[in-house]
Amino acid sequence: MSPALQLGVMAFALYVAAWGSQKLGVSSIVGFISVGVLLGPGGVIPVFAVTDVTHLLAELGLLLLLFYLGLEFSIPRFLEGGRATLVAGTIDLVHLPVGFGLGLLLGFGALGSAFLAGALYISSSGVIAKLLAERDLVANPEAERTLGVLVFEDLAMVVVLGGLGIATVGGDASRFLGVGVVLIAYVLLVRFGRRGLERLLSREGEALVLLLLAMLVLVSLGAKSLGFPEAVAAFLLGMLVSESSYRVRVETSLASWHAVEAAVFFFDVGLHVTLGSALRVLPAALLLLVVTMVVQLATGFMSGRLTGLSARGSIGHGLMLLPRGEFSLVVVGLAAGAQAIAPDVRDALYATVSWYVLFTVVLGSVVFSRYDGWSESLGRWLRSPAARRREEQRQRDLDAMRLD
Repeated sequence: MSPALQLGVMAFALYVAAWGSQKLGVSSIVGFISVGVLLGPGGVIPVFAVTDVTHLLAELGLLLLLFYLGLEFSIPRFLEGGRATLVAGTIDLVHLPVGFGLGLLLGFGALGSAFLAGALYISSSGVIAKLLAERDLVANPEAERTLGVLVFEDLAMVVVLGGLGIATVGGDASRFLGVGVVLIAYVLLVRFGRRGLERLLSREGEALVLLLLAMLVLVSLGAKSLGFPEAVAAFLLGMLVSESSYRVRVETSLASWHAVEAAVFFFDVGLHVTLGSALRVLPAALLLLVVTMVVQLATGFMSGRLTGLSARGSIGHGLMLLPRGEFSLVVVGLAAGAQAIAPDVRDALYATVSWYVLFTVVLGSVVFSRYDGWSESLGRWLRSPAARRREEQRQRDLDAMRLD
């Protein structure tokens, strides 16, 4: 199959996946990964192989995903949540040791378990934001807390991805020196380069699009050549652009590129999954789903109550954070290049996390569609007996007043 024909067939397959996901009411991430699994070299109908075309587009998709996440992040936005964000985000960090322990239990080894911990920790900003908007839940008090935790997680993942990225490429002195050079250059750019960046971003039309793509690729790959993770470099570049007065124009200009390349990234994740191996790790993925769901509800409820949310709002906060997505797949994508992890462990980790992400996105779609009923029922069940009795008495009083 020629590269042009492969591109056309892939675009049509991804269109069908997006259309089918919309009809089923689930995130398009589910459709893109599923099509990759089914049509990939290890799938039911092996139409596609991992080629230079898919690799290039998927790599650009990864950079655009991280760049867009950086655009949504800003230090002022993080500080707006104040103490509540810090408390809720700190409690949420418990997923890291839980994920590491699960990795050891499943036999992934220390380094593989570290990657698994990162993949299980981070909720999907993209999926959650989309579901909040679709279900008109953004105005809920617990949604504000959830968005604060997502920002906290994004900040924490800069550290996590940086550490995992260094572990992937090796940690000799020269590479650590390169990481230091990149960080110093970034700090200097933040401090002294804003005016020049503003002038560059004032371009319009195709000039702006081409400039942004060039900046994204050259900055990310330049950082990679110095031993700095290119995904983190793209995220930091997005953070820098988010502080400019042209953020909205940048986001709009690259919207089509972001949508297409991100779709190919998720599709490429599916291409790397062998269906036979995926079925073997299905029980492990279900175990991860059950454990992290329980932990997420518990930590969400605890942080919600400690930061002033009601019982219903607290359990709702936990429910909102259930979906995992792009960042989890970015982490497992880094694991695929970690030579210190045995090939069979890398394959099992890749397949397990792919299943896990699919399950959480589907579960999140179902939960958000029935959010009011689920949060109210679980919140009522988790109230103290005394609180439940007071609420029941208030309800009886209201019923009596209506009868009068």
